[in-house]
Amino acid sequence: MSRMKLTLAVVYLTVSAAAAAHAEGIQALVGKAGRVQLSRGKDNLAEFGAGLYNQQWSSADAAADSRKTDTAERRHLRIAVPGGGEVTGAAVIAAAGGELNAQYVLTPEQDAALNSLHVSVDFGIPTLAGGRWTADERSGTFPQDFGQAQIFQGSIRTLAIEPSAGGSLRWSFPEPTSVLVQDNRQWGPSFSVRIFRSAGASRAFAKGVPVKIDFSLSATGGVSVEHDTPVTIVADKDWIPLSLELDILPASALDFSALGLQDAPAGKHGWLKADEDGTFFFERQPGKPVRFYGVNFCFSAHYITHEQSDRLADRLVRLGYNTVRLHHYEGELTEPHRERTRLNSEKLDQLDYLVAACIRRGIYVTTDLFVSRPVDVAQFLPDVATARSDAMNRFKVLAALNPGAYENWQAFARNLLQHVNPYTQRAYKDEPGLAWLALINEGNLTNFVSLAKDIPDYLAAWNRFLAERYPDRTALAAAWGSALKAEEDPARGTVTLEGSVQGRDLRGRDLVLFLTQVEKDFLIRAKAFLREELGARALVTNMNGWTNHAVSQRARAAMDYVDDHFYVDHPRFLEQSWRLPSRCPNTSPVAGGASGGRHLAFTRLFDKPFTVSEYNYSGPGRYRGVGGILTGALGAIQNWDAIWRFAYSHNRDNLFQPAKLDYFNMATDPLSQAAERASICLFLRGDMRPAPHSVSIVMTQADFLRPAAQIPGLAPSWHWAAWLTRVGTRVVDDPARPLPHDLVLPLGWATPEGDFAGAAQAGNPYEIERDKLVELLRRRGILAAGNPTDPGTNVFQSETGEITIDAPRDRLTLDTPRTAGGFAPAGESIRTGQGVSISVQDTDATVWVSSLDDQPIRTSGRLLVTHLTDLQNTEIRYAERARQTLLDWGKLPHLVRAGKAEIRVQLSDPAAYRVWALATSGKRLAEIPSRVIGAELTFTADVAGCGDLGAILCYEIARR
Repeated sequence: MSRMKLTLAVVYLTVSAAAAAHAEGIQALVGKAGRVQLSRGKDNLAEFGAGLYNQQWSSADAAADSRKTDTAERRHLRIAVPGGGEVTGAAVIAAAGGELNAQYVLTPEQDAALNSLHVSVDFGIPTLAGGRWTADERSGTFPQDFGQAQIFQGSIRTLAIEPSAGGSLRWSFPEPTSVLVQDNRQWGPSFSVRIFRSAGASRAFAKGVPVKIDFSLSATGGVSVEHDTPVTIVADKDWIPLSLELDILPASALDFSALGLQDAPAGKHGWLKADEDGTFFFERQPGKPVRFYGVNFCFSAHYITHEQSDRLADRLVRLGYNTVRLHHYEGELTEPHRERTRLNSEKLDQLDYLVAACIRRGIYVTTDLFVSRPVDVAQFLPDVATARSDAMNRFKVLAALNPGAYENWQAFARNLLQHVNPYTQRAYKDEPGLAWLALINEGNLTNFVSLAKDIPDYLAAWNRFLAERYPDRTALAAAWGSALKAEEDPARGTVTLEGSVQGRDLRGRDLVLFLTQVEKDFLIRAKAFLREELGARALVTNMNGWTNHAVSQRARAAMDYVDDHFYVDHPRFLEQSWRLPSRCPNTSPVAGGASGGRHLAFTRLFDKPFTVSEYNYSGPGRYRGVGGILTGALGAIQNWDAIWRFAYSHNRDNLFQPAKLDYFNMATDPLSQAAERASICLFLRGDMRPAPHSVSIVMTQADFLRPAAQIPGLAPSWHWAAWLTRVGTRVVDDPARPLPHDLVLPLGWATPEGDFAGAAQAGNPYEIERDKLVELLRRRGILAAGNPTDPGTNVFQSETGEITIDAPRDRLTLDTPRTAGGFAPAGESIRTGQGVSISVQDTDATVWVSSLDDQPIRTSGRLLVTHLTDLQNTEIRYAERARQTLLDWGKLPHLVRAGKAEIRVQLSDPAAYRVWALATSGKRLAEIPSRVIGAELTFTADVAGCGDLGAILCYEIARR
């Protein structure tokens, strides 16, 4: 089974497109490296470009070849082969007779063992779900719900696709051409059409021999072609400079310290505990659930002066955070010896003081016991030539099974946790303010099969696992069939550690089971070391990204709490890791049904607290203002327990002086920092209520021991239900015991549905049809009459009615008593039941109102209004107008996209209020004209409305 083309852009055709719009035809916008966007009117339809897969199914996409000059129609490209090597070439794309004609010529610069060279066309799920495809004489339907990855594969002359909203696209090939049509939902939310060339059985493309991929594309209404041009953003009437101040003015409207979100000092109520209802509580406050929201610090941002630590901790309190995560901290902390376990006294003192400063202010701390400590892993693999390749991730794999690496992990943990912080007078193992510990950051072993396969410890353990599972080689051969090679025999230890963790064969299934067993054993062993040898009392977790299967919950059942990570618009690097150019989809998450983070809801075990220690809607994505709010809302609906934004800063230099926007950091991104305040109100303050009902996929230990032939990914295709009600998983010992869930969906591998109390009798929860699930939700009272939810069109409303996502209209509505507003495109309006109405005038915007006291909006004495359009750096440069390929970050000052929105707020005495524009510090800059219409106070939020004072993001409404 071929793996998916990792989607570079998830784009959507709205269902509301009418037949008249199809007559417009398709517009093809050709960018750098022959990357093409297809759209119809305002609706993005698809995107295609060249790429490759190496033999390990690592993908790479074409970047512009800056060594050559493009012409009007010829776009030069290069593809860096993962593991080494390069493919160069060009794409010629032109219009002729209402069609698009494309020719990609791809030439390896050295002999290249690849699985494919290809052009991949990526569609959003709503664009094609329910539509049809025809490949020569064969045809079929794009499924509404995920079933299997491969929809069609064959050598064909024509491929026609009819999107669900109507119209058609038709690819014609000059000769029979290999085409794969794939449903990518077990990896990401897209369908793809991959037009590819394989090198044959030898898997080698010859040096200097060009590979050609030609096709014509026609469509209903025709196809027009336009060649895109790069974009550089500079200050003008559309982009307004912003003055960034990092510290928050005490007692200002942006000072959240008055909201009571911290309870200083951290640890005053004893150790944090995990309740069996899946919430955190303090040992001296049983029965009182607590939540946390905070940020990550990375690299040098941990190592600052004592004075700076106090200043920073004060700022964190005023920003509303009550927790921080120490991340990527070990590089500066450890002495530069081979084992990197000894701590540098100067750096340790700085870290101690920062931790103590946070604890004094009621800010709790978490960290991982391995993130990126630069250990020389070759010492554990003396006979492996590639031992140092990807050393950081290699250590993650080694620590779980290799004795030397595990001892190294223990040595660092021992040195850190037994150290007494002189500023708290407690060792870290005895510090209740250090409430959580993760064993290894993002160490899920199914991420790293390619790194494990040449480790002798894994090879030996794999063969022992198979020998215990199968009585002899004959039985193994009967199960695996041709996947077992002639020379492989577990009794002789010769079965190689190979197989696809995403595959559909029993070899891949057994590989997943083996790696899950290793993870469980490591967790139990490491947790015992922390508890019994060191006496550490912090709560322990592991496996927080990225690859998850249903059987992953077997290991998580032994954790104190469950943690995971997700990103939207995470950069994808086209030439070299963490170097420009990079790409991100840069499309509206609301128009896509707000899929970011939904799948994590199934990582959660209902009887354990759930945290997200890393998430971001990354820069420079234009929609990141609404993204942060979505996560706060999702966490509130799901009743998650802690969320940490990644990150506050990666660099000490950015903590106390403004710096240009980058991928992740709140300190350099005033737009995302402003969005944090909505998340803090919705999640941490509790403005948005948890969903009162719940749906659980339920598993037993017997299921884990006798799994299905293919183990599904942990999140089912219906993770959209996370916007409706609480969803998750549960591992039970006694299936007959009643469960506190309104809808119980048993896994059913070994334990029949009928054995479970209250089971829905709905069959395999990973195969349940969308309409059947919606019917069950309505029947169980989770979706009430009048709830407009329609997963087929990506319209979702929580059962509380406090959030509505209307993807076809690209509109989000927040509707809680203390925070109300949402996101809407230019020309659209947001109306809430809390007396807040917003008319977005000329620029798409996220706008909301939050009460700054404990009163609802209508009677609050002080309100914060936030109006977010887009924010970029001066002279930031993109390869195309869609701003998906970033070429240069630019410089300060930040620029904010000009835009206006009319704000109307119903108040008990509207004439008693005034409105001020705020600086990023919270200082009142100028009074904004307002008027009273009936019971409403009305004013216009205008990014450019304060002239020389610069761009405005926030406003204060307060009684006179």
